[in-house]
Amino acid sequence: MKKKTLRDIQLKNKTVIHRCDFNIKLKECGQAGMAPVSDVRIKAYFPSIFYLLEKGCKIVFMSYLERPGGKVVEQLRLAPVAQRMSQLINRRVYVLEECVGSKVRKFIKQMKPGEMVMLENTRFHPGEEADDNRFAQALADNGEVMVQDAFGQCHRMHASVTGIPRYLPSVAGFYLQGEMQVFDKLMRRPSRPLVLIVGGTKIFDKVGAIRNLIDRADQVLIGGAVANNFLCAQGIDIGRSFMSEPFVDQAKGGRIDPVAIAKNLLRDYADKIFIPQDLVAADSLTEPKKTKIIDLKKKAKLPTTWSFLDIGPRTTEHYLKIIGQAKTVFWDGPMGKYEDVRFRRGTLKIAEAVAENHETTILAGGDTAALAENFGLIFRYSHVSVAGGAALEYLSGKPLPGITALLDN
Repeated sequence: MKKKTLRDIQLKNKTVIHRCDFNIKLKECGQAGMAPVSDVRIKAYFPSIFYLLEKGCKIVFMSYLERPGGKVVEQLRLAPVAQRMSQLINRRVYVLEECVGSKVRKFIKQMKPGEMVMLENTRFHPGEEADDNRFAQALADNGEVMVQDAFGQCHRMHASVTGIPRYLPSVAGFYLQGEMQVFDKLMRRPSRPLVLIVGGTKIFDKVGAIRNLIDRADQVLIGGAVANNFLCAQGIDIGRSFMSEPFVDQAKGGRIDPVAIAKNLLRDYADKIFIPQDLVAADSLTEPKKTKIIDLKKKAKLPTTWSFLDIGPRTTEHYLKIIGQAKTVFWDGPMGKYEDVRFRRGTLKIAEAVAENHETTILAGGDTAALAENFGLIFRYSHVSVAGGAALEYLSGKPLPGITALLDN
């Protein structure tokens, strides 16, 4: 580790801002109100939390949730996360409806060692995403030191990520430390064959990591909506299947076309990239009623109003053989619309094959971690990262601002 961790700093009886990634999807639970759809992100921080409790720290949890646009949105409060954490830890986590100000400071000052409080969604303030100095100072006033565990948000230049370290000593938590160690090994010395499995919906977030790892990789297996970009690049009609639209990257000042990205990758790495040869299609993207398998190798065509929602059985079997021979597997993104049982087979089979690999198996991204939990397989992988975009940026070789801001070791 080139950065200090919570073991490298005096924490006994300190008031600690524990920066976590509680950007968790919430669901309605009847009379109980809103609740997280998954416990994976909460449990990821248990090692750091229990270490801090042993040191007699006051723990001040801080995170943002989704994109409220700098204003209060009732459905995006963090109270449901605090309630679920209280149930899992069997200790009360207090909740405040603000993250800065005199009332917050007064409450924290009156807390006893070993007590915990969840501050409100930092993105309710416009100063968060602007990395505003005054807002960062106000956040820093809530503690004496920050433990950064939100690897999934370390690619952001936000007040609660890069701003607080300008005012408080900030170190890595156990979860952040573990993520860095796993991904450093994946980039530098992976056991071969190395197989990348790329699914989900957005190719933009994944292309940098693919380019950085593809020279080390032996095979790249494409699925999910990402595959639609590669199919289009080959001139295949994808009907009304989901695909990201081209957009202008403000930072780079250029137009990014997902089909062009896919075409370039296929041109440069045709021997490594595998795309689906048969897919499960449905008559609607949102409310499917009819389904059928489209075999592209037999030149079958998708009806113009239909959509691809899963990889087909032949593609699945081909991918399973490759996974079975791998020594390192990195998987980010489901193979289809797995939330619907009719389009779950491809994702489930891939999840089972990776779990049965018994070598180095790494899952990344909130959706991938959640599906592994839903399938009851989450403890059968070497490492499960709840970080999506940040993990991929780290794997692409880019320094993450939230990590750069931490104290050097």
